[in-house]
Amino acid sequence: MPTYNEQHLLQLLSQSNAEAFETLYASYWESLYNAAYKRLRNEDQCKDVVQDVFTDLWTRRETLAIENLGAYLHTAVRFQVLKLINKRSTTDAFTDPFESVIISYLNADGKIREKELSRIIHAWMEELPRKRREIFLLHFEQERSTKEIALQLNISQKTVQNQLGTAVQSLHAHIAIQLLLIVASSVHH
Repeated sequence: MPTYNEQHLLQLLSQSNAEAFETLYASYWESLYNAAYKRLRNEDQCKDVVQDVFTDLWTRRETLAIENLGAYLHTAVRFQVLKLINKRSTTDAFTDPFESVIISYLNADGKIREKELSRIIHAWMEELPRKRREIFLLHFEQERSTKEIALQLNISQKTVQNQLGTAVQSLHAHIAIQLLLIVASSVHH
């Protein structure tokens, strides 16, 4: 298959083009597997997570409107990993307060779905100060340590930690408010 840009591949995918799907699968499988492995440390579970994400992509191919496939797929993997961690109910599953916030809202009686949660988080990120948003994205999307972020941005590790703490508290409050609004609107309908 000739090299296509990602948007063209997505367009072909929406038309059930198996070759486009295979190209996207080959392009993203390894990075998605590695992202899952950083959290799960279990090869079989990671393969299952990535397979589930691609299965969902194929199943919903005709209705999805994706602007950034890489971000979409990595977010989907993160959500699948978080769900799996939650199912396992291990005591050390929540080493990251951000993940515990996401899990609690993903399980909120089905009132909020992954797509809506992703929309809420992205809207919230747009409101963050530029530097805090950059730190947040480096840590949670690129999975960089606070030390790595501090070195990259030439700031202290304590500043990075403070910015992440502030961002996580803000996100928790933002999601809680949005969830209340969703629940309130569903009660009125």
